[in-house]
Amino acid sequence: MKGAKNMITVKTYGSFNPRRYGNPWIARVDETGRINFKSAVGSYTGRYGAGEAGDLYLYAPVEGQIYAYGQKDYRGSNTAKEYVQYIDGKLVPVATTELVQALNTMAGEGAKGE
Repeated sequence: MKGAKNMITVKTYGSFNPRRYGNPWIARVDETGRINFKSAVGSYTGRYGAGEAGDLYLYAPVEGQIYAYGQKDYRGSNTAKEYVQYIDGKLVPVATTELVQALNTMAGEGAKGE
C-alpha cells in the first residue's frame, strides 16, 4: 500500500446510500486555493460505489500542506467539504474563512503540491 508507514485516518464514515452520496475523497489544495485531484493523496477503505462504512485516510502527509476532503451529495444540498492543514504530525481544521491565511502560511513553509 502506498505510503503505508505514514498514514493518517482523516475521518470514519458510517454506511451511506450510494445512489445519493459519492465515495468520500481527499485531495491537496494548491497555493491558489483550488482543490487538486491530479495526484492521489489518500483513499477510502469502504468498497467503491457500495456505500460501505470505512475510513478516509491520507498517506505521506506533507508538513504545512492544506488538504480538502468531503463527500458529494448527488440529490441535494448536503455535500460536505472540509479543509485541514498538516501541522506537527496532526491534521488541524481550517475554517473556509481562514483559508487565505492558511494558504499564506503554507507558502511560507514551502509545502508543495504535486
